[in-house]
Amino acid sequence: MEWLSKCVNSLYPSACPDDCAASCLPSLQTTSIPSVSPASDCQGCVKPCALHPIVPTQLNIDQSRPLYNTVPGYAVHFIILTGKTDWPPHIEDDDGLARALIEAINKDNKKKQRWQRDDPNRFHPIRFANTTQQLEQDKASHRIMVTNASLPSRFSTQRNAHDVILMPDNVIIANVTPRRATALLDFVYGCPSGFVTHPSPYINLLLVCGHARKDKRCGTIGPMLQKALEDALRLCQVEAQVALVSHLGGHAFAGNLVVYTHQGQRAIWYGRVTPCHCLDIVQQSVAEDKVIQQLLRAVFQAGCAKAQQQQQQRQQPQPCAPSLLDW
Repeated sequence: MEWLSKCVNSLYPSACPDDCAASCLPSLQTTSIPSVSPASDCQGCVKPCALHPIVPTQLNIDQSRPLYNTVPGYAVHFIILTGKTDWPPHIEDDDGLARALIEAINKDNKKKQRWQRDDPNRFHPIRFANTTQQLEQDKASHRIMVTNASLPSRFSTQRNAHDVILMPDNVIIANVTPRRATALLDFVYGCPSGFVTHPSPYINLLLVCGHARKDKRCGTIGPMLQKALEDALRLCQVEAQVALVSHLGGHAFAGNLVVYTHQGQRAIWYGRVTPCHCLDIVQQSVAEDKVIQQLLRAVFQAGCAKAQQQQQQRQQPQPCAPSLLDW
């Protein structure tokens, strides 16, 4: 692949020494911003619904607090393909890659050396109008997310190694072992470290929190959503992969779902999702490039933040707040 031979200095000039010239990750292009779908119930359901399993009322899902702006900003997302779902309550307690990677990130944070990527290669928040909250994620965030996923590794051959999907780049980095956690960070943030990458086969990736040993709400609802989403994808003939993942935050808002579209460059975070919502999510968010207002927690998107603001101004001009989108 030609892009793997590009010079690191041209993409990450602050991350590598002057003589650093080797294979690296490509710059990303700005994706158009999504439109917003008005709140609606599932098109195919009546109340009470007889088509889908009902979320048990004893789970005490928080139905009162606003969902919007309940996801802290982040720059990149490491998704570790573990091939299982029985993770410990805290994935960093397991003696494996997640622990090593989180420790490497925390060690760097203690040195007060933030990992940073060029503007087009990290997530930025997409803001929407008609909210009275000051959005915390408006501030540039360099947070690194680490999540275990139920998908199996496809390319790793070494012992104790896993495939890791990197978002927003949507590439698979193979043969990542706990001993190479720091090297993985170096590679992702600009310096060559001998890793082999593969284009991700997942055009759209739907991550459902199903971390049962962390919280029984997601442990109960997660598998329900996984099946409902897979059924909806087959019905609509939409290409996407569904996976159960470890803690995403906001268990009180279960079911929690992250919809990665545009080859991983857009992340739509939903909360309070039930099986009755899954058909709408597939049809609108995956197939029609819309976000659903009533379920929305946040939207993050890769690309140039300035270019995204210009797109927002063109689509929804606002006299008092020209960079915001209307619902």
